[in-house]
Amino acid sequence: MSTFRLATLNVHVFNSPKNGKNNINDLISVLEPLNLDLIAVQEINNNDRWRTFCQRLSLPNFIYGQGDQHQLGNGLASRYPIDFYSNQQSYFPCRGGTRGLLKCRLKGDHPFTKDRIFAVTHLDHIHEDNRLQQIRDFSPHSENIDILMGDMNALTKDDYSDGYYRKQVVEMRESFQREKPRFDLTKLLTDEWKYHDAFKLRNPQVKDELIATCPYGTRVDYIYIRPRDNDQWFLSECSIIDTNGETDHNAVFAEFKLKLK
Repeated sequence: MSTFRLATLNVHVFNSPKNGKNNINDLISVLEPLNLDLIAVQEINNNDRWRTFCQRLSLPNFIYGQGDQHQLGNGLASRYPIDFYSNQQSYFPCRGGTRGLLKCRLKGDHPFTKDRIFAVTHLDHIHEDNRLQQIRDFSPHSENIDILMGDMNALTKDDYSDGYYRKQVVEMRESFQREKPRFDLTKLLTDEWKYHDAFKLRNPQVKDELIATCPYGTRVDYIYIRPRDNDQWFLSECSIIDTNGETDHNAVFAEFKLKLK
């Protein structure tokens, strides 16, 4: 119990973008070697596929949080029992639909979980102003959420070199008639609310295609950590896990270790 491993992944309703078939077996082959204690997922239904996915990963304690469209559900699955959970929805009207934030606290004998609150969300895919309204509604910092995970659909400026940013981010978005790149959401989380971007903590120099978690060549999936004074645990690893195209996102994996005395 000197380590705790978690990940976040948008599972595309457990349908492979390659052929539309069930992708659970392929995702399990990617995730099982990580020996996860907890996973946060986006784009699921509360059905047998979600249940099977959790059981195959040996994460028998799982919960579901609904948005207003079936593909927008979030889930948390844990190796340890769930002490409490709640699902909050952001109801302000926007084309991307109602989004939710699912949070929980775990119980059991693993010391990392003591008094930590985990949460997952999937923010609007259309406009940064919508994402900002949603995250402000959820207010994770005032809700004492320690680890915030999910598909934020938001960018971080430091992820890209100048050339890559111009060609892969700005011009590609123009060609697809998507919104111009903005960084308000990630700056709000890190600069104002003082969350730490787990991937950047462990990989400050990684940029461009090496940091991509979605088909557009950008990073939109995150694990954020709220730092604690005198925390006995430290972030030992954070990496992007290639899902081999079995969903349209890559996973983000983090490992925490107990500090040696």
